[in-house]
Amino acid sequence: MSAAEKSAPSEPLILVIDDDPAIRIAIGVKLRGSGFRVAEAVDGLDGLEVFARERPQLVIVDVGMPRLDGYSFTERLQSTPEGRGVPVVILTAQDFALPEEVQGRIRVASFLMKPFSPRELVKSLRGLLAEAAS
Repeated sequence: MSAAEKSAPSEPLILVIDDDPAIRIAIGVKLRGSGFRVAEAVDGLDGLEVFARERPQLVIVDVGMPRLDGYSFTERLQSTPEGRGVPVVILTAQDFALPEEVQGRIRVASFLMKPFSPRELVKSLRGLLAEAAS
């Protein structure tokens, strides 16, 4: 995290979890350019560690990752008091529906389909953060 990101604590911190560095970079560039602070993780296990350390206000997580997929990450996160109310956006190239095996076990604030519009991403995240703050 850059010094500028650390010096702007009033700006929301978003955790981006994806095993594809190109996706993490693309999302990070857009979010930073829109005034957000960004933390990154390479998979769900790394994401849990970064979440515990950084305490982001919102998480964007890819579904298909090694070690711990996005659904399992979300279930573990939401089982903690710190992660229970944090909005989770699922990043997927698949359907927008939750698989049967996780329905009722996790809450997803939104789905983001790859490829995505950077402008729509920022608009959606601002809305989700506003909802979470109210």
